[in-house]
Amino acid sequence: MLPNLTVRPAHVSDRNTLNELVKTIGPQCVVALSGGRAAIDTEQTLLAMQGDCVIGFVAWLQDEMQAVVVGLGVRDTHRRFGVATQLVNALTEHLRESGLRLLEVVVSCDRVGAMVVFESVGFRRLGRSVADCVTFEYRLWGRRNRADGFA
Repeated sequence: MLPNLTVRPAHVSDRNTLNELVKTIGPQCVVALSGGRAAIDTEQTLLAMQGDCVIGFVAWLQDEMQAVVVGLGVRDTHRRFGVATQLVNALTEHLRESGLRLLEVVVSCDRVGAMVVFESVGFRRLGRSVADCVTFEYRLWGRRNRADGFA
């Protein structure tokens, strides 16, 4: 665990910093949807901060009932300290409090670290797709002390 690590909602004023972070981490941190990369919207993004420095993010798209993670990334210098896990945990709490029921993510099979993060938080692996990706889901309602994320 990193000292002084906090997770907070992104603000419009964070847009340039977030775009630079995505460029630094690389395009693999943003999911491709419908033939193109998903746009990261600051209104649906949480940032991991160490002091004043943005070190990671998780972004999603949502409707009334469910959300899809469209981006997750942590600076190389801050990986393996639980930052991604804290971001995903904060996201699940935020979406649960918003009344959403389901969170999904599609992870490329070459992103083993991301798959480990989602499984460790309690996402259920649904299977591999044609595009050599794995789909995970997390049910947000009815969970209180269950390690597997399901009611």
